Amino acid sequence: MKEKSRVFGNNLRFYLGKKGMQPKEFAEKLGYPEYEVQKMMDARLFLDRQEQEQIAEALDLPLDTLYQALEDQLYENAGCFECRGEFSTSENKKIILDLFDVYCDVQEVLVEEGLKPST
Repeated sequence: MKEKSRVFGNNLRFYLGKKGMQPKEFAEKLGYPEYEVQKMMDARLFLDRQEQEQIAEALDLPLDTLYQALEDQLYENAGCFECRGEFSTSENKKIILDLFDVYCDVQEVLVEEGLKPST
């Protein structure tokens, strides 16, 4: 599931860049807070089918396109985190990215619970 969400998030970042649209502008267009669009691009906000279709429509793309992985170089050029640096195997890449996701989730909970100041 996480891998599909990463592809969706990376593609959202890629296609926004391709259209010259900033996340803030896209968020306003859809009625989302910018923070939620950032979380979508980081594969940390899960959307239902209707929300996914709304995003694809706003990008003027078929929904399937947002789930089709592109070449790593395209993602790297778009500024996607996961493509910075190389991994010895695809399994190592998945494990490391899953650990990073858990770390981000923990940091977010700490902020929400007032145990860590927000930045």
